[in-house]
Amino acid sequence: MLHFFRSRIMKRYLLLTLVVILFTLTSLYYLTIQVLDSSVREQIELRDDLIARTLGKRIGFTITKMLDDMRFASSYVRKVNEREFYLSEMQGLVARNPLYLSIQAYDKDGSLLVRIPDVTMFDSNEIRRIHDRLSWSKTYYVSDLITLQDGRKTFAVAYSALDENEAFLGAVIAFVNINVLSDYLKELKIGQRGINAVVDREGRLIAVSSRDIEGTSLKNHVLGQYLYKERFGIWEGELFDQRMIVAYRPVIYGFGLIVGEPITQSLEPAYHVMIVLFQGFLVVLLIAVGLGVYGTARVVKPILELTSQVKEYRENKRRKFRPILTRDELQDLSVVMGEMAKELTDKERRLFYILESIPYCIITTDRNGKITTFNKGAEELTLYKREEVIGKSIVDLPLKASREDFISLKTLQEGKAFEETESYIYDKHMVKHDVRIYSSLFHGEYNEVAGTIIVMKDVSDIKKLELYLKQSERLASLGQLTAGVAHEIKNPLSIIHAAAEAIQLELKDEQPKLALVSELTGDILESTDRMNRLLADFLKLSKEEPEGNRTWLNIIELLNELLHLLRNKWNDRGIEVIRSYEAEEAWVFGDKNRLTQVFLNIFLNSLDAMENGGTLIVRVKEIKQHWEISVSDTGKGIPQGTLRWIFNPFFSTKPEGTGLGLSIAHEIILQHQGKIYADSELGQGTTLYVQLPKEKGE
Repeated sequence: MLHFFRSRIMKRYLLLTLVVILFTLTSLYYLTIQVLDSSVREQIELRDDLIARTLGKRIGFTITKMLDDMRFASSYVRKVNEREFYLSEMQGLVARNPLYLSIQAYDKDGSLLVRIPDVTMFDSNEIRRIHDRLSWSKTYYVSDLITLQDGRKTFAVAYSALDENEAFLGAVIAFVNINVLSDYLKELKIGQRGINAVVDREGRLIAVSSRDIEGTSLKNHVLGQYLYKERFGIWEGELFDQRMIVAYRPVIYGFGLIVGEPITQSLEPAYHVMIVLFQGFLVVLLIAVGLGVYGTARVVKPILELTSQVKEYRENKRRKFRPILTRDELQDLSVVMGEMAKELTDKERRLFYILESIPYCIITTDRNGKITTFNKGAEELTLYKREEVIGKSIVDLPLKASREDFISLKTLQEGKAFEETESYIYDKHMVKHDVRIYSSLFHGEYNEVAGTIIVMKDVSDIKKLELYLKQSERLASLGQLTAGVAHEIKNPLSIIHAAAEAIQLELKDEQPKLALVSELTGDILESTDRMNRLLADFLKLSKEEPEGNRTWLNIIELLNELLHLLRNKWNDRGIEVIRSYEAEEAWVFGDKNRLTQVFLNIFLNSLDAMENGGTLIVRVKEIKQHWEISVSDTGKGIPQGTLRWIFNPFFSTKPEGTGLGLSIAHEIILQHQGKIYADSELGQGTTLYVQLPKEKGE
């Protein structure tokens, strides 16, 4: 059973199943909790608001009743003859109603007339302030929180006494027993930790249902600001060092009321429901996970079996597939894969025989340079067995002197192919072989680079034959050149000999003609100069180019420099120069001075061919692995019968030419592994083509 859980497909689909189940159940649980929470909160808000309205009406009624009592008791001040009656009534009020802490009557000057009960515990300054307010307002007044001399808290309900002319006669002041009022608040407290409180106009708590919050002020709290502005509603937030939900509303005469409870208490019934839901969620989740594991295993088991057969086939441990008996598409898939495996095996066998029958060395690598194919021709050339090299990186084999010489590595890194590239390799016994290499990339189904293929042909024997052939050709050319040089030198030597004899004869005269001697001497110097030029060109033609003089150069930059240097000659002849370059840069590896000699010779030949003006077109374009430079003029052209001799030494169409310019150019281009040839039409012009191996400069 454990091997099921180790498989990636089992992990993937089991994880997908579990994620779907978990997401679905979690979403349902979350939505249920949200609906439950929303419903509970809505009920809590309705309940708190109802209690706040009920309690607010009760407190408002109580304070209004006390004001009515004080209005009745104010007759004690107005009706002097009936004071005994009203005194007994006031005593009855204090005795019957525990809300009354004390009732006191004062005349218009603030002098005490009567105090029930007769206990001195009130601040005279507070009484004076209340008396003064009633003297000018001539109405009733409900004070804010007052602190008595013994530390107790209270507030006053006062009523002014007026005569028939509305003149102020005095006042009656009742002080409220806050403890009794607090008991009223406790009766409607919500739960054990609920809080009911009456707030005065200054935000101080007058009466509270819990002694823990006595003396607290809400003046700077948002609820105090709401009550000061006589707003009402439901509020949730931090209050009395705990998070609460509170109903608030104004009561009467600037007083406010708050009714609330902690969130934890209000939502406690919902917590029990949430626990039950969570337990049900876990049970359903476990059942769903079990079903998911069972269902996934039923689907994955035949897939794993088929995968195991594929791995065995890849490792050459299996030649055919065993059908999977599931009576569904998986069984059809196993049959089709068996047929494909048989066909692939047949194709692989045919390909193997084809590669083995090819007499060349064929090596293929993957995209990382590791050898994947090594045919019999490769074994014969390198002397390595395919078992020794398969799976190894090709650069780890000592086939080259340095890592940079591996053409397959260049093909992978630069993505370019090499065709008929002359190179070398060392075999297992470090014997060097000259080879001709073909290297290119091959791509996969989606055109991604899959690796390289290298084809090598041993050309060591051919190179030796070519060397012998070149030596023979050089000897033949040397004989031809020697004959040409002898022919060219014979005429100047005849002139020099004749001039020397003439000078000797002239010097035997008693009076030699100096002008004649000078003329003969000039003929000798001119003939020797011609012979020196001829020998210098001959040395250039036969001299090999040292490799150390070569460097990277941009052939377009070289052409532009030469055209710029010859600009005056073009202008003097009325020749228009047109440049047509297919690339901004064309890098080659060569000797700048010798290539400059080649193109300067070509440009000068074109200049001589257009004596009456014309057009010179210089083109550079890319042809596979070469740059082709063509120079076209609109001169008089070269006859077709003569065209094939223009690169031969001492052949010239110009009377004053030595016939070595194009021969030297031909030799220089051959030394650069290039080609040079010409095309011409009599009367239309001539085009010289130069091809040089293309190399990318740094």
